[in-house]
Amino acid sequence: MTQSRGQLAVIATPIGNLGDLSPRAAEWLQKADILACEDTRMTRKLLTLTGLRTSAKFMPYHDHNGKTMRPKLIDAMASGKLVALVSDAGTPLVSDPGYKLVAACHDADIPVTAIPGPSAVLASLAAAGLPSDRFLFAGFVPHGQKAARTAFTEFADLNVTSIWFESPRRLGATLQIMIEIFGDRMAVVARELTKLHENFHRDTLASLAEFYAQALPPKGEIVILVSGIIKDEEEFDAATLTAMLRAEMQATSLRDAVQTVTQISGQPRKMIYSLAIDLDKKN
Repeated sequence: MTQSRGQLAVIATPIGNLGDLSPRAAEWLQKADILACEDTRMTRKLLTLTGLRTSAKFMPYHDHNGKTMRPKLIDAMASGKLVALVSDAGTPLVSDPGYKLVAACHDADIPVTAIPGPSAVLASLAAAGLPSDRFLFAGFVPHGQKAARTAFTEFADLNVTSIWFESPRRLGATLQIMIEIFGDRMAVVARELTKLHENFHRDTLASLAEFYAQALPPKGEIVILVSGIIKDEEEFDAATLTAMLRAEMQATSLRDAVQTVTQISGQPRKMIYSLAIDLDKKN
């Protein structure tokens, strides 16, 4: 097919399972004139493992060189070259700098197409068992407790499932901060997505934090999903919560009652626990 002008293809690549590389993505990786890669070594490895051959020129494109590389890539496409943009894994532009290249293409009237495929965000959401009708991807959890608290606070009052990337070694500490900001909501820790040891740990934030505070840091990439605030949260005033606790404490322990009411109301566990203690003293 004769190409009168260049084009940019944003290509999704496997996040763990090589079988997830689509035929269309494979076709583009082989026919592109230039492969703009987050890490050229990772892209070469992908081509080797999948048995794909290409005569394309490999060009690194990432946070640190984007300003320099964008004009070169734009010039190449303006002269008729086909450029494929790939990240190390998953869909480009999801937590990487590719959007600036896409924007530059639109500004230069260069066609852009997407080759959809693997995404850690959508894969984790699909198997998490949390509300998926409304969700927001928040990117990587910021380093530092103050920055993390600020980021979580932006999402705490939203009725959407929030999705976060995190490193294994910081998982326990991050879950503790999430409890403080979100309250004890349902959440999921997803790891090793699409790989042999893929795992979805679904529980309340309190239970997850307790588990990962005692366990060794898990292996593999981590995605944390947190359910949104309950729509009818304003109905759970102190009197209502106390009544709910009283009913639960007649049949279960104080600790179990607190956990149940926290899950149902979506209110902070610390507040529920304080109400339960007051109620227990009166009884």
